[in-house]
Amino acid sequence: MSMLYLWHPSVSGDGKVLDCILTRGDSDQIGGGSERFVSALASTLEIGTIPLKWSIKPYRCNFYSEYWSEGGWESRWDFIWRVTVHFKAQVAIRPLKLGYLGIDDIDDYSPLVESYKFEPFSCLVAGSFDSEEKARETARRLANDKELVAARKVAAAPDPVIQVVRVDEKAFHLRAALGSGDASFFQGEYPELTLSFLEAAGAVTHVRG
Repeated sequence: MSMLYLWHPSVSGDGKVLDCILTRGDSDQIGGGSERFVSALASTLEIGTIPLKWSIKPYRCNFYSEYWSEGGWESRWDFIWRVTVHFKAQVAIRPLKLGYLGIDDIDDYSPLVESYKFEPFSCLVAGSFDSEEKARETARRLANDKELVAARKVAAAPDPVIQVVRVDEKAFHLRAALGSGDASFFQGEYPELTLSFLEAAGAVTHVRG
């Protein structure tokens, strides 16, 4: 087993921003991202360009849960880290098919390494579509759907931050950051209603490796 797993890397249209997901393997040592660690992630993807800046943010997410159908909300909404890396020059990368890369590098220790374990947890809802058109149309509707807007108000959540990324020739991920909260947020209506909305639009809401 690897220390960490890197999933679904995607590069922005201008070729200068890498977006990917990390999940736990034998380790959960991921903090704010030391230069050594972020460079190792880029090297794993055969990117030799030096990173300019980056962010690593922990979430609870439906898509990558190992025990999605077992246990309670904590299993359904497992921990992931979303990594965004900016480069000065364009980088080239072939997106992985719906799979992952095992990596043996871990981040340098810092107080941030432990922070993901404590409330409030940020919520990231994700779904995979087989066309960019479907993903973008669903993103537009998700932001304004009346039922979701009402649930969002009850949950006292902000407007969702939605992104569509291409992870393969025929796979486009819609990722929506819904806000943050404690256990009651994840057990409430809003996150699950958003999942149902994506599924009704044709999205796969759990990874199929």
